[in-house]
Order: sequence, then structure tokens, then C-alpha cells
Amino acid sequence: MDEKKDFVLVTVSGQDQPGIIAAFSRILVDNSVEIVDIEQASLQDFLGLSFLLDMSGARQSKDSVLKDLLFEANRLHLTLNFRIFSEKEIKARNNKNLFVLTYFGDTRALAEMTNILGEENANIEMITNLTRHCASCVELTMNVNGVGSLSRLKERVIAKSHELNIDLSLQNMEAYRKNKRLVFFDMDSTLVDMEIIDEMAQRAGVGKEVSRITEKARRGDLDFEDALIQRVALLKGLAVSEMEKIRNEMRLSEGAEELVMTLKRLGYKLVLVSGGFHYFADSLKERLGLDYVFANQLEIKNEALTGRMLGKIVDNAQKAKIVHLVSGEEGILLDQTVAIGDGANDILMLGQAGLGIAYNARRELERTANMSLGRTRLKNILYILGITEEDMGSWNLCDRPI
Repeated sequence: MDEKKDFVLVTVSGQDQPGIIAAFSRILVDNSVEIVDIEQASLQDFLGLSFLLDMSGARQSKDSVLKDLLFEANRLHLTLNFRIFSEKEIKARNNKNLFVLTYFGDTRALAEMTNILGEENANIEMITNLTRHCASCVELTMNVNGVGSLSRLKERVIAKSHELNIDLSLQNMEAYRKNKRLVFFDMDSTLVDMEIIDEMAQRAGVGKEVSRITEKARRGDLDFEDALIQRVALLKGLAVSEMEKIRNEMRLSEGAEELVMTLKRLGYKLVLVSGGFHYFADSLKERLGLDYVFANQLEIKNEALTGRMLGKIVDNAQKAKIVHLVSGEEGILLDQTVAIGDGANDILMLGQAGLGIAYNARRELERTANMSLGRTRLKNILYILGITEEDMGSWNLCDRPI
């Protein structure tokens, strides 16, 4: 920027009506004044309009141009204010580190979240309501240049979201934030509302033993591969006919089918990446029309499990590799990917994706994730992806509890 440039911030407020920007911009064109930045918001019928002007090339004096703008504002029954900016102030305003906090809640949620932001010195730049007829989903765009610790800010807002029982997302304001194209789902306790291996164990008569190992693996206290080998060994002799019953009774998580159908209709590629088993995952692929499935292969002989598996085990590291593999095959950037999971076995997968979503998850996973999502609220993912209520049809937040 030229040090001699002269900047003025003009703010206009009042009753909204057609032709307001046209009227002001006509004056600016006539006086060779350039608009450097502009922003407008309308709440109901009330207008808030701001534009930053470069006055250095103005044909008239700065005072004359501002008088013309004030006269036009008075004619339109609007209030106009202005502030002169220095070159140093403009550079400081342009050097921002912007993040977006999205929450699903009421006025108390707004009060609690903004209190934390204030205490952590995060300055709110803009507030946007993403739902048309209710204030269920709100985005706060904030400058975090003054924040001492972004990780501490994240921990505090996520902890508060648990206290309030609401969903929350914290993302960097970047180009691909709302331009995702590829979604990876975990299966057990994420896409389906059950731990399938525990159901298998119940039918094999080893429920307590397997559940104990499952919980240790989910917490990350036991290596996933070792835990899986131990559990599958306990399932030796389970009949395929019993597995078929489980497959026929698989319960999708609440909102999962609507979420998948909406994403498919909008052209997203969908991938199931599971530390569970192909026998069940392949059924979900057919049922939901998923594009890819990656899972573990059980060895079956004489119509029963042998207690062993075939091929490479889909563990934490393998899930992350699959994210890279599929995104590469589809020609989609990692920044445009989403990963949704619930356990320690999903940590690396969520870390690789552009948007990592912890679904009804443990705290260990939330440290990696961008979004903390409560059980039964998968639908809230759509708002985070920038999908409008029109895209969703009748499936929106205002007529459903959050």
C-alpha cells in the first residue's frame, strides 16, 4: 500500500430498502473513490452496511465526499457514521488469524461461549445464524491473534459444550471449510448404534470377556490390533447363521440414514472405514449406497468362525492411510475430506482429514477433532458443511430438538 493513501470506514444503519448501495456507490464513482472492503448484514428489516474507502484519489476533498454521503443517508432516512484510518491500522486489520466457532444452542450457549472467548482474548468479527427461523445454529467468526493458547481455548469451549449438552465446532477460516467432497465414517457406535463385536460375543457366550477388551481398546488403554486378535479368538465357533441375524438387526444411529442420503444427493463420495468386519460393512454399503468399504475379513470354515482373520488389520494407522489412498484415487484434496469416529482407533483418521468429527467420543479423540458431536445429533454435520435448509428439504433443526 502507498503510505499516502487515505482510508475512511463508513457505517450505515437503518431501515433496509432497495437501492441503498446503488445510491452510495454512485456518489463514490462520481468522486473517483474506491471501495477497498464492503460488508452488509440485514436482521429482519434492519440494515447494517460498512464499507472501507480509499480517499487518496478523490476528485473533491474528503470532507466534501463525506458531506455528499451524509446528505444521501439523510434522504434515505439512514444513520451514517465514519472513522478515519491510518495506513498502520489498515495493515493490522488485514493481518488476522480467523477461526470459526459454530455451536448448536440457545441464548445461554451464546452467553457462555462469548464469555470464554472474551476471557481468552478472542475478538468476535462476525456472528451469523445458519438457521432461517430459529437461532439453533450460530457461527462466530473471530480473530485469535490475541489468544495466548488456542489449544486451551478449544479445551474450554468443548468442555462447556459438554456441560450444556450441545454440539460445537472450531475450524480455521480457510478456503475449503465449506467445500468438502469426501466423507469417511467409522461403523460401530458411529454409523450404527451398536458395537457389533459385542453382539457377536453375546451369541458366542463370551460377552463379558469381549466387552472388557472392547472398552480397553476404545479408551486407548490396549493396542487395537492385539485387542482385536484376542476378541476374535474368543469368537471361535460362532455360526454364520447367528452373524446373519445380527446383520439383519443392525440399528443405524439416529439421523444416519438421512445424513447419508442428503450427502449422496449433493454429490459427496462416502466411505466406510471400520475396525469391524466386512461381513457387516458390506451389507451397509449395499443398504446405504456407499462408494467404498474398508474393514477386517473374518476367516470362516464349515459355516462358523475359526477365531482368525485374513489380510491386513484395519487399525488406527491403516485408517489414516485409507484416507490418503481414497482421496488420492478420487483426486480430492485432504482439506476437502471429513472423518467421523468415536474411539481411539479413529484418532489418526480424524487428524488426517480436513474436518475431524468426534461423535459421542472420549476426550482423547476430541483433542484431535475439530467438532464435538453428541449422540443422536448426526444431522448437525450438515450445517457445519455449509448445507442449507433448502438442500436438506424438510429435514432441519428448527422442528427437532438439538
